[in-house]
Amino acid sequence: MIAVLILMFLGMIIGYFIRSKKKFVKINDKLTIYAIYLLLFLLGIAMGNNEQIMSNLGSIGLHALLIAIGALLGSVLLAYFVGKVFSNK
Repeated sequence: MIAVLILMFLGMIIGYFIRSKKKFVKINDKLTIYAIYLLLFLLGIAMGNNEQIMSNLGSIGLHALLIAIGALLGSVLLAYFVGKVFSNK
């Protein structure tokens, strides 16, 4: 946990100093999106490799699907809102 906080704080410091360099900001934006895609892909692989999840997928049911879709939509909407509020554009 402490490593996560240190890395986040270090990223904030670096971000503060490079925020005026538009080229680095553009590169960082693209890398962030690709990193999220990669993490989602790897999560899908991990779930596909988990025999317990795959064997119980049929019994998980509609409720689990609705919860997952709701969580995904909520995350996307919150990210969009936060991006609009804190964007300097």
